[in-house]
Amino acid sequence: MYPDRVQIEMPAWYSQADAAWIQEQLILLPPSLRRKIAQRYSEVYEVEFDAEPVSFRQENRARHEANTRLRKFVRTHGRAIQGYTTEPPLAGTR
Repeated sequence: MYPDRVQIEMPAWYSQADAAWIQEQLILLPPSLRRKIAQRYSEVYEVEFDAEPVSFRQENRARHEANTRLRKFVRTHGRAIQGYTTEPPLAGTR
């Protein structure tokens, strides 16, 4: 039905509210890395969920930590994994 739509394997643990955002982030990574990153996301989500003793804060803490780690990974490593680099700074400049 939608031939240009890529099927992304979602983490085992995640919030439904973040599903679209997680897919947007995972699509930026190479296909060979998506499953591993989804598993790591799920592990972080589950650990942080279980670590929070207050029941109504569990989901928020888990979402915050897992989403922060995913966002930082995609921002810092996503482009480098794809082969993009930046020019080194010239000596004496900032």
